[in-house]
Amino acid sequence: MEVLINSKNDVSHEIEIIVPFEELQPHFDKAYREEAKNIVIPGFRRGRVPLQIIKKRFGKEIEYQIIEKLSNEFFRDAIEERDIKPVGQPVLHDLDYKPEEALTIKVSYETEPDVVAKDYAGLQLERLTHTVTDDEVDDEVRGVLKSRRTLEAAEMADDDDFLVTVDIQMLDDEGKPVAGQRNENMKVEMDDEYLNRDLKAELLNMKAGEEKDVELTHAHGDHEHTERAHIKVKSIERVTLPELTDEFVAGYTNGQAKTVAELRTMIHDRLVEIWEQRYRQQFENDLVGEIVKRNSFDVPQSVVDSILDDWVKQVQEQQPDKKFPADFNMEEYRASRTKEANFTAQWMYLRDNIIEKEGIKLEDSDVEEKAERDSAAMGIEKERLIEFYKNAPQYTQTMLVEKLVAFLVENAEVKDIDDNDLSRTGMDAMSFHDHDDHDHAHDHGHSHDHDHDHDHDDDAAADTDDNEETK
Repeated sequence: MEVLINSKNDVSHEIEIIVPFEELQPHFDKAYREEAKNIVIPGFRRGRVPLQIIKKRFGKEIEYQIIEKLSNEFFRDAIEERDIKPVGQPVLHDLDYKPEEALTIKVSYETEPDVVAKDYAGLQLERLTHTVTDDEVDDEVRGVLKSRRTLEAAEMADDDDFLVTVDIQMLDDEGKPVAGQRNENMKVEMDDEYLNRDLKAELLNMKAGEEKDVELTHAHGDHEHTERAHIKVKSIERVTLPELTDEFVAGYTNGQAKTVAELRTMIHDRLVEIWEQRYRQQFENDLVGEIVKRNSFDVPQSVVDSILDDWVKQVQEQQPDKKFPADFNMEEYRASRTKEANFTAQWMYLRDNIIEKEGIKLEDSDVEEKAERDSAAMGIEKERLIEFYKNAPQYTQTMLVEKLVAFLVENAEVKDIDDNDLSRTGMDAMSFHDHDDHDHAHDHGHSHDHDHDHDHDDDAAADTDDNEETK
């Protein structure tokens, strides 16, 4: 048996196995004898048909029947002899049997990459920092008040203290509706500083029930473009905010804050936490990205596919009744995330190698510290959490990776950069809201400096509201 291995790269290979007929013959003869026990030919008793007759009449059929089985055996023997450990499912993509001559088998398979991480210590990185301002706290306080606002029907909006509900249908150059570009029952806050200026001007001159065609100018960086739209005012409501008093604060926070000053402090601290968390995650992503960039290598496609399978499953779990929408394009989704999955696979191999090289291990004390931190937040006894974490591989793996990241940060040269001076980092301003091209209530090209809408389901003070169990 001749074995040839052709490698496309470090992880993708093809093995070609050529088995001469002389080596196949014993396997065929054994198959003939086995089949002879069941073959019935007139003139011969069952099991007494001469072997030569069986070969002549059924030989090719019997040989082809066992070739696939033999192919698997030959492949298994070949990789075991060479200590090859395939990843994923090998694929038999060529089987060529020439009777009386030889059997040629070609199997594609993948192997784990031989990863030896390098250049992961002493990384020079920049980490963004943010100083929470009084203006940001003011913005959040106003959001708190708006969460307790009252609405009263009105005929016309004549200042910023109104909520206008509109339908917006985008039009083409000929004034015809553009398919798929319609927003119904859009809630427009007239005091929204990012509200499209043309739309605001039109709404200030319209009454409830009125509709008309308008032109909306949108800013895109240094240039602008104008689009046509048909807007219909569905309703107009005057917004009245409650007075900000100590009594209001105590009721809103269930007594966690008793004064306006305490509320402002609570909001300030929560905003600090939000910014630190976001920039910490961004910094860790930059760190991982730099390590992957310095350690480029091929990863098995089967591993990438497995990661994509997990992501698809996660998306499906989030759908109503766990069913994909009718227009969900599976192929397009997987293609759009393949690069990300490849990156994730590379990091998985690198992190495991660094953990092994540096002897990073999860100690009982690590689990106990996490359980102690989480106990108060979750309202679960520390000992119960310790037992749960130790018996949940997904949590122990997460803690181990967190320990690895802490090690990498400790061994990096980190320079803190205030996000007011983003020009030094080459980064754009942090944007907590992403607006697609047809969010026509807002101008394009801006970045919000807060991370939530002002219905305040998730605002800086939301965890002081009535739903304490959601913390």
